[in-house]
Amino acid sequence: MSVRSAALVATALGALLAGCAGPSRQAAAPHPAAAVPTLADIPGTPSAAVPSAAPTDLSALRLPIEQYVLTPAENAQLNHATWVLAADCVQHHGITFQTPAALTHLRSGSEVPRRYGPADPAAAAKDGYHNPAAPDGDKTPTDNLASLSIDQRTTVFHCQQDAQTKLGGGATYGSSPIGEQINSRSYLKAAADDRVKAAFTAWSGCMKAAGYDYASPMDAYNDPHWSASPTADQQEIATAQADIACKRQTNLIGIWYAVDAAYQQQQIQAHQAELDRDRTAEQQQLSAARQVLAHSPGSN
Repeated sequence: MSVRSAALVATALGALLAGCAGPSRQAAAPHPAAAVPTLADIPGTPSAAVPSAAPTDLSALRLPIEQYVLTPAENAQLNHATWVLAADCVQHHGITFQTPAALTHLRSGSEVPRRYGPADPAAAAKDGYHNPAAPDGDKTPTDNLASLSIDQRTTVFHCQQDAQTKLGGGATYGSSPIGEQINSRSYLKAAADDRVKAAFTAWSGCMKAAGYDYASPMDAYNDPHWSASPTADQQEIATAQADIACKRQTNLIGIWYAVDAAYQQQQIQAHQAELDRDRTAEQQQLSAARQVLAHSPGSN
């Protein structure tokens, strides 16, 4: 899978096709924990209630797995609390290290508007297939480590791991591992589903009529021409706008979402106990993180 293909999945999953999270989406660093349950490949194709018309408000759609995984905004809050909690440990070792600033403006709502590629005409008119500029710039929480020696960096990371352990409370730190697997798996399963592939064919025909030759939205997103420039040119913008128009004409996102959600529900039913356990742990960690930030002036 190419880097841009992986980015598409991850925005689906995370960085987005159309631009949800570039450098600003800093995922919580995993803390070593119990082995992640194996995600079963359930045989059979789930039925899906496909809408007859293209949805007009994608933000109103929620994928079933979203209730079990942390949003980018929640991940950022947990990460920031971890660094704040680690600060005393770092100072105790005599290391001068500025606690990384909290990342802001990250997604807290539905993933759907960003999961299936460009869907917002206004955003496409500005950025095409490029991710929009991150509000926090390109800074990541580890940039402040550059001036430290290797031994000092090791100490800082040990302090961070200790903070993760405290916030984790004995559970897996951060977002549900099985939930994140389901989120990734369902996207790939849906993209390979005959119902979605038929929608890709319809979308491709629409694009061809508009003068663009792509077999799928992923091919349009991964066109190497776009990566040749740091910003979108007029050709890219026009292509992204045609992409969105054809998605609407063929109801591609409505079909893709319905099938995606059906695969997720299938996996949720198979792993309900693990997901319920992880969701409880996530809520406990977020509560602990808010307490840390509430007692740290200027950190939140």
